[in-house]
Amino acid sequence: MEKTIFSLFVYTFEMLIAFAFFIKNYNIKQKPRFIAILVGLLLFLPCAIIFTTFGNEIINLTVFFVINFLFAKICFDINLKSAIIQSILLDAIMFTTEILTISIHSAVTKIPTNLYKTNFTVFVLVTIISKVLYLTISQLFSFIVQKHNLDSFKNKYFIPLFIFPVLTIVTSSLFLFIALDVDLSTGYQITLFVVSILFIFSCIFMFIYYQTLLEKESKISELESEQRINNMNTTYLEILEHQNDEFHMMFHDMKNHYLTLRNMESIGDVKQYINKLYPSFENKNKVKISKNKIIDIILNKYIVVCKNNNIKFYYEVKTADLNYINDVELSIILNNALDNAVEAAKNSFDKEIEISIRHINNIDLLSIINSCDTSPVHKDNILTTTKMHSQNHGFGSKIIERHTKANNGEYEWFYDEKEKKFHLSLMFSSK
Repeated sequence: MEKTIFSLFVYTFEMLIAFAFFIKNYNIKQKPRFIAILVGLLLFLPCAIIFTTFGNEIINLTVFFVINFLFAKICFDINLKSAIIQSILLDAIMFTTEILTISIHSAVTKIPTNLYKTNFTVFVLVTIISKVLYLTISQLFSFIVQKHNLDSFKNKYFIPLFIFPVLTIVTSSLFLFIALDVDLSTGYQITLFVVSILFIFSCIFMFIYYQTLLEKESKISELESEQRINNMNTTYLEILEHQNDEFHMMFHDMKNHYLTLRNMESIGDVKQYINKLYPSFENKNKVKISKNKIIDIILNKYIVVCKNNNIKFYYEVKTADLNYINDVELSIILNNALDNAVEAAKNSFDKEIEISIRHINNIDLLSIINSCDTSPVHKDNILTTTKMHSQNHGFGSKIIERHTKANNGEYEWFYDEKEKKFHLSLMFSSK
């Protein structure tokens, strides 16, 4: 009876280990999180009954793989291949840590390897040690998977979390040595049971709580970054609007300049007058490109940006104007998309960007193609940054996707390895 009750706690712990492993690498589907944990309990707890009923390692490993796979697919945004690989990995880590724990402690304490099956105290302590080791190694694998971020602030505070699991393993090993030398009373055994349960749940709580705080901090950084971009774009648009107003006023005054020039008799006076006017026009490269003033302003901005970075900039936006999208939303989408394109193109060999906005069968297609010499880093088709200090960068693609979907649009991208070009497509219904 005690073994069955303890097995229920152990499988709950294994579910939480899987939860901590998957949530560190994949986005969660079920929100709030307790729903995902509840689904996990419904999957894992029946396995405790299966294990105690059959006690067969092959059955246990098979069932463990199946429930990890189902848990991953139901609760996390993970593709089929990754779910299979990660479930096999967890299965292998779990089995390996059990064998290692039993073998090493048997060799050190000179006890039979099957003693844990008959001695409940030994069973509890060996199980605690193996599961905490399972947690530690699975989290280390998560750490290795994210090796491109080893120097980021995320992992500077992640590594110290391993101190408590290591201390738990050492303490539980000492408890095991004591339990083998001393005949513990029932009270001590109950105390040992409770303390062991608290140990393992404290370990997993640290990792899950850390991940929760990390996601909140990342979300805050993302929102702050988005707000900074929004403020910058709003300010820039105001400046450009002001410049455009001045430009239109200047054209309005052109008739006066023509009248003045017509009345001049000396070519020297004409040249002198034109030389005075020229600086006013030198930087006025604003042109009407589309029927949308925001698109015109933004494209004119990037005409200048691309010229300054020796990037060829091609545009075709005459067949659609996206006037049903809020100006601020459209500004955020275009500025982020073109910022990303410029960043990649200026570091490429061909240095070119093409943007088109076309109307096709009641769909407005915004397409941006830019030269890009290296394949973009992504995880499950979600783009990630390759810049240092990634907590301050890499939100551009997420922002584009979020605001596209907020306007009932679809976001797609692919990288042409042969042509060395990155393709971004945003599709909006114009109905």
